[in-house]
This record gives sequence, C-alpha cells and structure tokens, in this order.
Amino acid sequence: MAGSTSTVRHPKDKKDGSLTAANSFLRAVFDSSVGAKVIVALSGLGLTGFAVFHMIGNLKVFSGPDAINGYAYFLKHDLGLLIWIARAGLLGIFLLHLTLAIRLSMRSRAARPVPYLYPGRVQATAASRTMIYSGVVVGLFILFHLAHYTFGAVSGAEVEPGKVVNYLDLKDAKGRHDVYSMLVAGFRTPWLSALYIVANLVLFVHLLHGVQSAFQTLGLKNNRFAPVIWFVGFAVAALILAGNLAIVIGVWEGTLAPPLYKGA
Repeated sequence: MAGSTSTVRHPKDKKDGSLTAANSFLRAVFDSSVGAKVIVALSGLGLTGFAVFHMIGNLKVFSGPDAINGYAYFLKHDLGLLIWIARAGLLGIFLLHLTLAIRLSMRSRAARPVPYLYPGRVQATAASRTMIYSGVVVGLFILFHLAHYTFGAVSGAEVEPGKVVNYLDLKDAKGRHDVYSMLVAGFRTPWLSALYIVANLVLFVHLLHGVQSAFQTLGLKNNRFAPVIWFVGFAVAALILAGNLAIVIGVWEGTLAPPLYKGA
C-alpha cells in the first residue's frame, strides 16, 4: 500500500537486541536480592567442593614425598596453563561470592536501620551472625596462603644451618619441586602453624552455617530434611578442618619427618 512504510532492519540488529536482552537479564539477576542470594549459594557450594578436593590432594603428603611431589608435578606441568586458568576462575568466583554477600548484608542493614528491640529473641547462631566477618578473614587467608606456598614470598626453608632458600627452589631426587619438604618446612615454623590453625577454625565456623544456608536459599531445606542438611554441613566443615589440621599436627608430632633437602 502507498501509505504503508517499511523499515529495513540491519542484519545485526537481532543479534545486538539479543545481547542487550541478555545483559539486561544478567544485570537484573545480580541487582535483585533473590538472584544475588542464589549466586552466593551456588558459588559457595562450588568453593566448598574445591576446598574438599584441595584438602584430599594435600593429604597425599602422608603417602610420602614421591606421592605428593608427583601430584604437584602433574598439576603444574601436565595441566600447564589450565591450572592457572582454574586458579584465576576460582579467585574470580570467590571475589564474586564475597562481593555479593557483603552487598546483601549492607542491604539488609539498610532495610532495618533500627536494631531489634529484643535481639535475643531473633533466632540466629554465632556462625550466621559473623558470616561476613569470617568470609573476609578466609579471603585474606587465601591471599596469604597463595603468597606463602604458591609464590614462596612469606618464608623460606632452612636447608642447613644459616642457609635459607625459597620454597620454590626445593627439589627432590627426581628434580621435581619438593612440595613435601616445603609443607614440612612451613609448618615447622610456630607462628605459621598457629595462623593456619586459626584460619581453619574460622573456615569451619563459616562453612558450618554457609553450607546449610546455601541449601535453604536453593529451596532444598525444609522441616523434614533440616536435620540431614545440618549433618551434611557439619560433616563437610569438620572433614575440611580435620584434613587440613592433620598435616600441621603430622609435622608437629613427627609423622611427617623432614627429608634431606636436595638441589637447594
């Protein structure tokens, strides 16, 4: 018809529109309290799973130097770039988890500027009330842990009286990074051991509430399954605590004896 008009649409308009819609959806998810809580829950469970597998890998130290050094060699050399991509991804997930959790806490406080008249009647455990603080402590400890054992920037290993070398320079008989000696040297330092114990206790408290809270946020917790979920949360938190502290205790009481330093 003569009066009708037609608009020529650029072939990329549909794609751009889809991208715009996707960006708007993601923005809405991150901005909404419900969406942020779901992301915090999923990222928290993912990080908890990593903590379990990281702890299991470290426990190879009880199988001797060859086992833990071979495992570390596989991660560093056989996986190569993939391990650094995984580390960057995990760090990104943790920062997202912590950032959204802090924002949710600030929103909650802003919504109730006046505290409860009878705070004792509000059902909340010490773990739930200190989630943000324990999360920040765990985050700072992760950065310290990376500086300590991944980059060797905190302390060194005394290979002989008066001679201290960087952790990364320790080599075993096969020329591999001597992770076994590195762990033993690290936990023979009293203040480092004390720091790791305190940090793992804080992590235990954080996970004790965090795992249960994640299930609740995802709609998987009800009166029927509440005891089971509580047990799962406690078991996971206790497993990680026991596994991590077992290495420290093993060094203290001599189960993990320092081997001869080679190639230092």
